[in-house]
Amino acid sequence: MAKYVLFVLVVSSQIATSPAVSDEEIDEFLNICIDAKHHKSQPGPEGDVFNKTFHCTPWKNHACCKANTTFKIRDDGALSLYNMRWDQCNRSMSAECRRYFEKDTCMYECSPYLKPWIVVDTKSKKTRKERFMNVPICSRDCGEWFDACKDDFTCSNNWGDYTTWNWKTGMCKMECKTFKQYFGGPENFCNKIFNSSWKYTEGKAGEDCMTLWPSGSTNINKKVAEKYARKHLMTESSASELSTQAFVTVILLSLGGSLV
Repeated sequence: MAKYVLFVLVVSSQIATSPAVSDEEIDEFLNICIDAKHHKSQPGPEGDVFNKTFHCTPWKNHACCKANTTFKIRDDGALSLYNMRWDQCNRSMSAECRRYFEKDTCMYECSPYLKPWIVVDTKSKKTRKERFMNVPICSRDCGEWFDACKDDFTCSNNWGDYTTWNWKTGMCKMECKTFKQYFGGPENFCNKIFNSSWKYTEGKAGEDCMTLWPSGSTNINKKVAEKYARKHLMTESSASELSTQAFVTVILLSLGGSLV
């Protein structure tokens, strides 16, 4: 009986003293890039090597992309990278709209703070094994992006849907309409333009949601990623504890039965 009581006390104390998620664990969790064609396996600096020619400047000190990738974004958008034309419906995309798609592509290729939203891509065969989904993008960014593009024309209602594109020509193949006609407003635009990669989110940049172009000496998107990473790791830890508790319960019931 004494051994039984000691066993209960030892196991219960281990469960009760489960450690909180540390900053080091969060850093390790986030230290990864999407498994995709143009991404590095782990983020690192690019800016010092390429000086001011690094096009996606918010990520120059800690990037999942190489400088060469950013040159291609600067030169022709997503054409060299993915054979995807931004000039559609026999029209040139406006400079304002193009700049926002450049920002979007820079964030997709370069951001090292997307791990909490990385999922396996079951549809892509050549360009990636993973993608991100429902990244909380600030409503302000969505509004500005939509306003910049609403009168431009497109021939796809979901640029992330491979079936809406002709990959031999690099051109989408649906009816030509304005972005406003296809998406209506900023929320629907952000949520659907790249097949649920983004999630329109109200709140403050750097706390509740991410911004497409973080400025300043520190990348404020990191704080958002850390917040979600901590929640994810704590959920995993809690699930592990529950599993342990269930195992302990079975053992205790077994021991209790043998003591009767």
